Amino acid sequence: MSNSLPNEVIAEILSRLPVKSIIRFRSVSKTWCSLISSPHFIATHLSRALSNPQYPSNLVFHHFDYPLKKDRSPAISIHLLSLDPEIQERSLFIPRFDHAVTRDPSDFIGSRCLRDCMEVIGSSNGLFCLTRGFDSYVLCNPSIQKAISFPHPNIGLRRLDTDIHGFGYCPKTDDYKVVRVVYVEGTTHSLVEIYTLRSGAWRSFKAPCPPYEFIEPFGPTSLRNIFFNGAVHWPARTPDFQRNFIVLFDMEDEVFREMAMPKRLQGKEGKEFLMAVVDGLLALIPYGDDIEDNDMPVWVMKEYGRAESWTKQFDIKFECGSYSYGLIGFTKNGEVLITDEQGRLCSYERNSEQFWNLHIYEITSWLYLDTYVESLALLDVKDGVLGVQAASSCVSKLKAKENKRKRKIQM
Repeated sequence: MSNSLPNEVIAEILSRLPVKSIIRFRSVSKTWCSLISSPHFIATHLSRALSNPQYPSNLVFHHFDYPLKKDRSPAISIHLLSLDPEIQERSLFIPRFDHAVTRDPSDFIGSRCLRDCMEVIGSSNGLFCLTRGFDSYVLCNPSIQKAISFPHPNIGLRRLDTDIHGFGYCPKTDDYKVVRVVYVEGTTHSLVEIYTLRSGAWRSFKAPCPPYEFIEPFGPTSLRNIFFNGAVHWPARTPDFQRNFIVLFDMEDEVFREMAMPKRLQGKEGKEFLMAVVDGLLALIPYGDDIEDNDMPVWVMKEYGRAESWTKQFDIKFECGSYSYGLIGFTKNGEVLITDEQGRLCSYERNSEQFWNLHIYEITSWLYLDTYVESLALLDVKDGVLGVQAASSCVSKLKAKENKRKRKIQM
């Protein structure tokens, strides 16, 4: 085919294939390997994947896997779970009598980025940024089973210092960035540094971060900050706890900005907030002891950047007094994912206000949820000194089959 078709046509065909096939086709020839590894091809493939309306709404979990008794060493595991009722059989959730059955471990894709459990601080375009403490950072692409480690940050942490993170993509420079804010204990002073994948290094941020009090809610890290519309968003308050608002960091301009919350939530003391994307809109979910009738309101910003456009979209109606629920996130098709106090993952259907048991046990604090898209990102990035490139199970099997075939030929 490579001799009879122009390279442009070959690239067009290959860019429509799944990642697993594309990785195998790199061994066809040096020309194909060079084509597939080129930044232009990687970007084209990702663009097609993101714009495909038939792309399934899969979910991504970073979890402990305790009930499955599975190998607990992978830093991240991915569960591809479709919520399409024609594909997945779901059972109505009856809290007191329904006993969920754990899924088979074969439903999970394990990516052994490191032999330690790490916390996912963000994801974009099929990449996951993970951290363990303040000095270990890894960027991982489970689709191609590749991970690279960052150098240690320039700013260290003393015993009582704290830091927060944000991860995102800058399309203008085609670069992935991590922003890190370090708060010095006992002061309002903060230090900021940025890591960019293109430079492979941390650099200090000249303008200091304003004296915000970032709100770190309990629950999955996927709801603590949101990368949306080119910026990372965190819930925050003033140091005197008098005003709540949203802090955003623009990945392109590299500036901090403030965004107003709904007026009803700006002066709520002791209120916690979760961030999310719901129906393609920036969303804010307040929670606390004063939630009325055990309902959790979901506010969305109808017009991004206009504080007047905040609207309460709907309430997640929990059963009063029966269970305490943990919000995990929202799927691409708008369903709400929660866990009950027994660790069962459930889907909340907004129209019928019913809960559906998804037959998965998890620990809420270890869950990370995001829409997952296969990509070739990192394929053209060389491993650093600390980098790790692991062979996936499917690639290993293919190599084993190929070696077996060669041995038969030699015999």
